[in-house]
Amino acid sequence: MKKLITMMALMMCFVGIGFAQEKFATYDNTYINKTYDISINVENDDKFTLYINAMSVDEIHETGGFMINEKEYQKFIDALQSASLKYQEWDSIARLNNVVELNKKMTDIKCKAGGYFLYYDEWKFQFFLIPTFSFLILESNNEIKRLLIVGSGQMTASSNQYMDVDGVMLVFSSIVEIQDFINLI
Repeated sequence: MKKLITMMALMMCFVGIGFAQEKFATYDNTYINKTYDISINVENDDKFTLYINAMSVDEIHETGGFMINEKEYQKFIDALQSASLKYQEWDSIARLNNVVELNKKMTDIKCKAGGYFLYYDEWKFQFFLIPTFSFLILESNNEIKRLLIVGSGQMTASSNQYMDVDGVMLVFSSIVEIQDFINLI
């Protein structure tokens, strides 16, 4: 009987480990001077989900992010690489032409992801979304900022259509930040 109880306790430990999120890394959003966590959930040798915390655009609900699973991981990386190249191209053109204000979508860059957000004290998930990629130039504190924005758009809880948030964004302030993030994940 003792062996059975011990085996069951060990199995419970291993099952708990298999589905637990672990802190994977952190990255900096220098636009707002904040550090965000990236966690990972590994289910099997070949199945994982990255949970990338991101800047909230919702005034009430401040915590949320993107979920990238193993099936969409490479497409997400490829999309970030494409956006990085477009950022470099558009940044060069904007600097040559002294552009100080611009908001331009990168409509040809596509990938899939999931999203999550903390709705008061409950985690909510939207299991499918298509992130948008945009190049933004704006003036902030008498300084011109050139940003790559990866946005979720509005997210709605899969469990309740009345629970939604305005979304989250990954914000990169330079080509170095974009490449560091790609290398990190």
